[in-house]
Amino acid sequence: MKCGCNHSLAFVCGLFASLGAALFIAEDRCLDAGGRLSDVAWACEAPWGALSPLWNLVTPGVIAATVVLVGVPVYFAIAYAGRRWLFRYGPHS
Repeated sequence: MKCGCNHSLAFVCGLFASLGAALFIAEDRCLDAGGRLSDVAWACEAPWGALSPLWNLVTPGVIAATVVLVGVPVYFAIAYAGRRWLFRYGPHS
């Protein structure tokens, strides 16, 4: 019996890895602009006191690049590891 559950897990891991990388870039941009990260929300507090969401600091192009550079490799790594694990410890063993 073939199981596609490792592909779902790989997709979710790749998605969260991409979001984490994009969030890291947004935090770095906030700090580079002289702002500081809010403790209670995912926001950047500018030096003059204005709050803006961290996601406003990354462009769709940056998010797409993190998906390609981080999410896709994580997807393939988890899918490969899951396939090996299912083959080794699957129902046939």
